[in-house]
Amino acid sequence: MRRVRSSLSGQATSSDFRQPVVDPPREVARTRGQNALGAALVAGSALGFAVMPILGKTAYAHGVAPFALLAWRFVIAAVLLWLLLAVRSRVTSVAMLPSPRESLGLLLLGGLLLAFEVALYFLGLQYISAGLAEVLLFLFPAWVVVAVAVTRWRLPSIVTLSCTAVAVAGATLTIGAYTGGGQVDDRTLAGIAMLLGASVCYAGYVLIAAKMVQRVGSLRATTLIVSGAAASFGMVALWTGAAGPSDPASYGAAVAMAVVSTVAAFGLLSAGLSRLSASHASVVATLEPVLAVALGALVLAERVAPLQVVGMGMVLAAVTLILWRDGETGQVGAEPS
Repeated sequence: MRRVRSSLSGQATSSDFRQPVVDPPREVARTRGQNALGAALVAGSALGFAVMPILGKTAYAHGVAPFALLAWRFVIAAVLLWLLLAVRSRVTSVAMLPSPRESLGLLLLGGLLLAFEVALYFLGLQYISAGLAEVLLFLFPAWVVVAVAVTRWRLPSIVTLSCTAVAVAGATLTIGAYTGGGQVDDRTLAGIAMLLGASVCYAGYVLIAAKMVQRVGSLRATTLIVSGAAASFGMVALWTGAAGPSDPASYGAAVAMAVVSTVAAFGLLSAGLSRLSASHASVVATLEPVLAVALGALVLAERVAPLQVVGMGMVLAAVTLILWRDGETGQVGAEPS
């Protein structure tokens, strides 16, 4: 302000020569460019995650069992992440691993809670459409905000309560439209229950992981979490003798899920978060269920009823408002499963 006033008066001060001259229009343009790039990166991440249920359905159609598919996904992703971590450590001289206690905690977080959430998601995906699975999973921001309010012994705001109610009502409408409002068979009911369970588990994962990632760093935390999940799914797949990929299509789906829907999606998300606020990134990330519904209709010919669109719109509108209000506090993460 001092420099601006002296310039207006036509008198130069010593501070004029010490402070860099900033061109406001150029600075605004640079900020807007960074925001646009960040939004594009997060949107790319959302597309990577949205492809995941399509790839899962493709693998199932070629005889791959859920646990074998998840073992392939997380083992390949873990190997790639360890390679990236080693390269970064060599270039930057940053230690590859955090403390033993933190490393063990992250491995257990991935091997237990995240693995359980992902297992529920992919088991449920066998019985319901890819679009419905994504919509139900994306109820997790509402559970996160409510859980934070409860654990801090304070009532959620009217807006938060209203958004949560709208999200649940939208999910109910989506389920009703998906089932045609008639008798729901046991398989569909099981799939819906599993996805609702997955959304609750993911909310718990977000609450625990947020603090740990802040202390350890995104790449190290993601590598250890994914490694824990890889160990769990690898052991379960071997123990159950789950059928793995057996033809080019199923191998391609498994590899693409690891590269596109795990490593690349998380990488794009991290890059986007470095250029965009958490709240804005979380809102952009709500493109994921929209893209999943569109891809399900285009690639898998999944039926989308008008009432499903209305219900999905209710869920996305409610979640967007929750994320916009609470994303900056770090309560809600933008990462899907």
